[in-house]
Order: sequence, then structure tokens, then C-alpha cells
Amino acid sequence: MSGSEDDFAPADIQPIGAMIAVAFTGAVIGLVGAGLAFFVGDLGLALIGVGAVVALSSPIAYVRLRRLRRS
Repeated sequence: MSGSEDDFAPADIQPIGAMIAVAFTGAVIGLVGAGLAFFVGDLGLALIGVGAVVALSSPIAYVRLRRLRRS
């Protein structure tokens, strides 16, 4: 890290941190969809699907990134 404990430079955040944030965002979208599924069925199911796609795209992107860095 650069500077003191409270200072963060943009270079300190690695791509893995961004991927973790994307995975959590997908999980939150899916959970909101699950909650809405009881009241608004189609919208809830759509949000569950979108959340699953977003959450699963993060590990796939991580694997691709590791393969690209090796070569």
C-alpha cells in the first residue's frame, strides 16, 4: 500500500477486488429478486436470473484473467 493505513491509491485495488465486488453485487441482486418473487413473480424471477449471471461471471472472469497473465 502507499502512504499510511488510511490512504489508498487506485493501484492498490487489484482486479480480484473488483471481481469480488461484482460477485457481491450479483448476490445482492439475486436476494432482492428472491424477496420480490413473493410479491411480483415475474420481476423477482428475472432479478434472480440476472443476479445469478452477474455473480457467476466474476469467477469466470477471474479464471480468464489468470490464464491471460500466465501467457
